[in-house]
Amino acid sequence: MRRLGNRPMLAALSWQCAVTAVAASAAIVLGGIHASISAALGGGVVILATVGYAFTIGFSAPRTVGATLRIMLRAEAVKVMLVVFSLWLVFASYREVVPVALVGTLIVTVLVWPVALLYKD
Repeated sequence: MRRLGNRPMLAALSWQCAVTAVAASAAIVLGGIHASISAALGGGVVILATVGYAFTIGFSAPRTVGATLRIMLRAEAVKVMLVVFSLWLVFASYREVVPVALVGTLIVTVLVWPVALLYKD
């Protein structure tokens, strides 16, 4: 069985978890418990999508450049589908959601993804 991810992937996940924790902590001070939960859910959506991406990439062994590109596109499609489904699930099931906290944390957490490019494997 292959690992979940390499060093850049684990770094990106670590940074995304840290950003989510900071945003949820700030949201509880600024907007209360529902804002904090919403911020945590927003970060969690992106973290779940990143894990899905890592699993899709990690359990494949491409042998050509074309195969690598297909796997990367498939992984991005998995990531997008997980984000869409998770957001639908959050908005459908959590009535007290604070959209600003959720979407704000989601955006910042997505923007942390390029930090993976800074780490060498």
